[in-house]
Amino acid sequence: MTAADLGAVLALNGTAEGLVEPLNPDRLDWLRLIAAHAVVVDLDGVPAGFVLTFTPGSAYDGLAFEAFTRTYADRFLLVERIVIATEHRRTGIATQVYRAIERAAKPFDRAVASVPTDTPALTFHKTRGYEEVAKQHHPNGSITTLVSKELSD
Repeated sequence: MTAADLGAVLALNGTAEGLVEPLNPDRLDWLRLIAAHAVVVDLDGVPAGFVLTFTPGSAYDGLAFEAFTRTYADRFLLVERIVIATEHRRTGIATQVYRAIERAAKPFDRAVASVPTDTPALTFHKTRGYEEVAKQHHPNGSITTLVSKELSD
């Protein structure tokens, strides 16, 4: 993800309202610079999705990141967000991205994520082998499910 991608990524993020937190250009630019992975999924020259991941010790300031740090110390890779364009959802793109993330997470022993409760995203994660480790209550009243997938050999 480069600075040139920010407009397209912000537009994609807007298509997932209610599933991921809103972003503004400054926040997104900062996140892409500190992320372990800040990747745009490109299909025939058109952004079809993006993913942001963070490793322990990064400057990332999310509530789920803090919770996973308390639970797993430095042994996780956080999938902070993955957004796939509406027209490309349920086509296997997210599965391919998650396979790549899980390969990258192997040295950390697990991949983790915060998933909106009672959404198809939670079913997707459970199908991939992610297990619920906690519920997280947010200041705005929403609840997310913290999930983890162990990646031992």
